[in-house]
Amino acid sequence: MNDEPGQPESPQTPPTGGRRFKARELPLSDGGRLVLHANGSIDHVDDAGHRERSWALDDPEWPQWALRFGLYVQDATVPPTGRNAETNLGPRR
Repeated sequence: MNDEPGQPESPQTPPTGGRRFKARELPLSDGGRLVLHANGSIDHVDDAGHRERSWALDDPEWPQWALRFGLYVQDATVPPTGRNAETNLGPRR
């Protein structure tokens, strides 16, 4: 967890070559809001606009906060192999 209490929220850039997220905000019932940045990090921001907590993609607590945005942790996919996989066989005759 990247805690930086009292720090104003800062724009975050998306990772290069990684997944890009749609930046969104969710108001919280106890005040403040959750902010999802384009790089996937999530900030808990108070009513004054100061970041109280922050979670990065590699943080073990990230999935429970990402769920509020409808995001789920996905396993990495691998290219298919076997008979039905496309290969470079060249042009058909």
